[in-house]
Amino acid sequence: MSRRNSVWFLGIWIAGLLVASLGGAAGMLALGRWAAADLPDGETAEVAGDASAGKAGTEPDKKSAGVVKPSRPLAEAAEFPDPSEVAGRFTAELARLIKQNKVVAPSELFHQAQQAAKRCDVAPLPEPSEKLAPEAIFARAKPAVVVVGAVMRPRGQRGFHAALASGFVIRSDGVIVTNYHVIDAFQHARAVAAMTHDQRVLPIRRVLAADEHNDLIVLKVEAENLTPLPIAASAPVGAAVYCLSHPALDSDETETAFHTFTQGIVCGKFHLRLNGPNPLNVLAITAEYAKGSSGGPILNEHGAVVGIICQTRTLFHDQEETEPQMTWKFSRPSSSLLAMLKPAASSQ
Repeated sequence: MSRRNSVWFLGIWIAGLLVASLGGAAGMLALGRWAAADLPDGETAEVAGDASAGKAGTEPDKKSAGVVKPSRPLAEAAEFPDPSEVAGRFTAELARLIKQNKVVAPSELFHQAQQAAKRCDVAPLPEPSEKLAPEAIFARAKPAVVVVGAVMRPRGQRGFHAALASGFVIRSDGVIVTNYHVIDAFQHARAVAAMTHDQRVLPIRRVLAADEHNDLIVLKVEAENLTPLPIAASAPVGAAVYCLSHPALDSDETETAFHTFTQGIVCGKFHLRLNGPNPLNVLAITAEYAKGSSGGPILNEHGAVVGIICQTRTLFHDQEETEPQMTWKFSRPSSSLLAMLKPAASSQ
């Protein structure tokens, strides 16, 4: 396999159905999460990779659709959330929405993406003038960063299995951005949805705009009063940047580090042929991200989006690829997203 690392590689969670791109993009994290809402009465949800399940001091909470609720203080649980509970909530809620026939088929969303225009009537919020401390950037941006995920039922299994990526809100009435390859990879799933920071699960209703070349897509969910992120025009080389996304916690992709916040700088801006013969603009950064981060925002010191996480590429010293030297973090600049959105003046 090429070491042009794809952080959207889905692993072997549904072998033979989805294949990772060799040119790579920063994407989906496959999780063994089973929805209790889809299990026979009397059975609890199975949480793959969760060593705490079934230990003394924990018991299934039937009202939370199979999420295992630990016996610990609420303040501690709020400060140190359990990733398996968050993932279990997403899977159970989306399974419930499937049963209620409240989802749009992922294949239909992918068809819309293929047919969609490259521009949509969405006015972006302008970049604020105030410079913020890192902890303030995180606090302001967290409510705007969503989980974009899908569930499917692997052959021979009783419940739903989830794969998760990242995205962010750009308009309060439910307009979100993620990578095109996320919807591409999810096209064979049973359902796809976005989950907010407070764990509301919102089915994706339609595609507003799509740019496969730049690996960007604008989606619509049914929601009101979401927190949108402002978008900056650009970021200079050397500028401090922050990534906020949902990368894997381990190499086996069993759990997600929801709302992980990393810091770095813009280390380069290039016009590259990454995924084919046609070049595109690339923003290279040093902030860390990994599988599951696809579609997450890259923020500047004002808390505005300057890039969108897409892919990594590992550079090796030797042709046998045994001596890694560095891993490039290639994202799409905010200018590529702004080109898909009509400016504020034209929408008034």
